[in-house]
Amino acid sequence: MFVRNVDPELVDWESETDFIIVGGGGCGLSAAATAAAHCDVTLLEKADRVGGKARVATGQICGVGSSLQHELGIDDSAEAFYEDLLVQQTETSAERYTLNHDLVTTVAGRSGETLDWLMSEVGAGLTLHTGRFEMAGHRVHRTHYPVRADGVIPRAGQPVTDALHETALDRDVDIRTEFPCDQLVLDEETGQIIGVASKENPSAVPRRQSTIMIRAEHVLLACDGFAANPELVAERLPEIADLDYWGTRENTGDALRIAEELGLRLDEPLYDMHGPFTVPEGVYLPNELVKAGSIIVNEDAERFMDCGNVPYRMMDMHILDQESSTGYLVLDESIVDLFIDEPLTTHQFSFLLDEDCFDVSDSVAAVADRYGLDANDLARTIESVNRAARDDDAEVPYGRAYPHNLAPPFYTAKIRPMYVKARQGIVVDERMRVVREDGSVIENLYAGGNASESLEAGDPNVYIPGMDLMTALTEGHLVGEFVGKSVAGAAGEDTEGRA
Repeated sequence: MFVRNVDPELVDWESETDFIIVGGGGCGLSAAATAAAHCDVTLLEKADRVGGKARVATGQICGVGSSLQHELGIDDSAEAFYEDLLVQQTETSAERYTLNHDLVTTVAGRSGETLDWLMSEVGAGLTLHTGRFEMAGHRVHRTHYPVRADGVIPRAGQPVTDALHETALDRDVDIRTEFPCDQLVLDEETGQIIGVASKENPSAVPRRQSTIMIRAEHVLLACDGFAANPELVAERLPEIADLDYWGTRENTGDALRIAEELGLRLDEPLYDMHGPFTVPEGVYLPNELVKAGSIIVNEDAERFMDCGNVPYRMMDMHILDQESSTGYLVLDESIVDLFIDEPLTTHQFSFLLDEDCFDVSDSVAAVADRYGLDANDLARTIESVNRAARDDDAEVPYGRAYPHNLAPPFYTAKIRPMYVKARQGIVVDERMRVVREDGSVIENLYAGGNASESLEAGDPNVYIPGMDLMTALTEGHLVGEFVGKSVAGAAGEDTEGRA
């Protein structure tokens, strides 16, 4: 049971607060740091530290209309972002899935402002990437990356989540780790959300578990999806049930279970793959490799797509269609040198080389022998793509968006996609308040990030790199702003923020 009805007068409340946030990832931390400028906030995280998936994610953050874009004269808009999503729908998927224009443009339209807030008020370092490695799907440069204090771009969200954590602590947010939200608490008479119940550090003997009850005026569900729950994945997304999962282990579907018990409206189940990952180690390789002239071949030593010209989710789907759902990534030493010299990739790529994540071979025959491929077929494939580097008019199967002459020594890896997201979000209104099946809104219950409905509307064909972190951070900021100012306004306080 994920919902508990109580008489509030009979509850021994452990504490009372204005705003409870369930989940300490990007969305929860953003909401906490924002709202705490105006009201009392308690954040509950069931892991032993905050940050969640946002902390370990690849760090790409879309930002529409950010100050960094303006400085470079980049003209972008929420409507352009929406159109960039819309164009990815196929004729068939467009009939099944309808993108929520209002939600997409609201989130995209506030994303630049959110990134500016992160830089100016939270103290997070960000850079707008304008180099060669912009991933497919963006009409303009809008991908921002976290930057550490030493200037390194770590290709992870940790610099942002760390800065949000520090800001939240500075603003006296009550942050409790290893503290799961087991139940949402309702007033049994009015049905109003009045708090949460938690079994902090539960013991192995159920009868000895003491339940902690915390009362709140507002509650945000920011506890991600269900990617770490194999039973839910098999039930709702059987097509990825045999894949390995890359991510944090706390994403077990808490918000989804609460939503179903409350009778909330849910969107379509959706997964996201990310890659490539090495086989069998499962080490993530930067997807920008395909923008530098690398190729991916199958067991027949043939290309099966122009991997440099498709969003990486679609790249992964093509790999899954191959025998054993695997492929072979082929690059060369000049590409390695490029990635070592590029500020965006040097930190991550140096780690990969130190960990010996690539097999190095001095000939096509040696590559083929290593993986059991046909050497003649592989030689023909490589010669085919090399023609595009010599002749702009050369016809290459599947095309060649990034011509490059592949030459020994070759750096290669057997690769396979892994899934990084599995979610079925709660439908929300323009203020991120949850919507019941009958269309009514619960005034003081919110959902954000992967706990709320997806911008992709469940369509697996739709994705722009960086939109997940954009969504989590922006939706958290929106909820925190609305709740904080609502509480301050109700108390007659200055809604410009606490001193």
